Amino acid sequence: MIRHRPVTGFVKPLVILAWVGISILFPWPSAAGTIACDVPEELMQFDDKLPRLAGRLRAKEPVKIVAIGGASTTGLAAGSSELAYPHRLQEILAQWYPASPITVVNRGVPRQTAQQMLERFPSDVLAEDPVLVIWETGTTDAVRGVGVDDFANALQTGIDELKARGIDIMLVDMQFSHSTTTVIDFDRYLKALHRVGDVNDVNVFPRFDMMRYWSEQNVFNFDGVAKEQRASLAAKVYECIAGKLADAIRIALR
Repeated sequence: MIRHRPVTGFVKPLVILAWVGISILFPWPSAAGTIACDVPEELMQFDDKLPRLAGRLRAKEPVKIVAIGGASTTGLAAGSSELAYPHRLQEILAQWYPASPITVVNRGVPRQTAQQMLERFPSDVLAEDPVLVIWETGTTDAVRGVGVDDFANALQTGIDELKARGIDIMLVDMQFSHSTTTVIDFDRYLKALHRVGDVNDVNVFPRFDMMRYWSEQNVFNFDGVAKEQRASLAAKVYECIAGKLADAIRIALR
């Protein structure tokens, strides 16, 4: 197990600023113009169902999904919300399920903890009356060193609120990059998020492990990215995440 150095006084603010736009900046391999998004089969195991979403699709009724999260949900690094994963997810699902009008509402706000996102639930999530909420969280909590118990409690409270209203839920864990894992201890937050998902029968999309796999397989190169290339490369990453999220949703609907 890799042990991470604690984020100390002068390093931590720099890490926070760097993370705002990280979302992540990778050169992409040219393989006939396609994006290589393959991951090991064990990273695509989603056992918990999405009953309300499944019912809407069977009935060919309109579907609204809310994606709440941070900078990577907004599409900040790509420079446009239309290139962010929620918009691309909407396009993919609309192609797969054309009988149901599908809308994915992007409720990303950079640099928010799980608790701060939870406080937006009444206005940004519940008011939309969604059938599914995709909650991407944990990055800012880890960067700021929020208490792990406080992080887990915020997740639990949010899940309880959504379940009480019969809303399906999918959690999305943190991003991975070598540069940030050397200064931020993500491990405790990852374990807490997955534990909360397990005890509540909520699927957790393992973005951290997927992106680590792509890095280890040299699909992405984290170093030497020219500034003018960053937005287009970030858009390709969002495209890949959107595709895998769509696959995860389709698996959970079986």
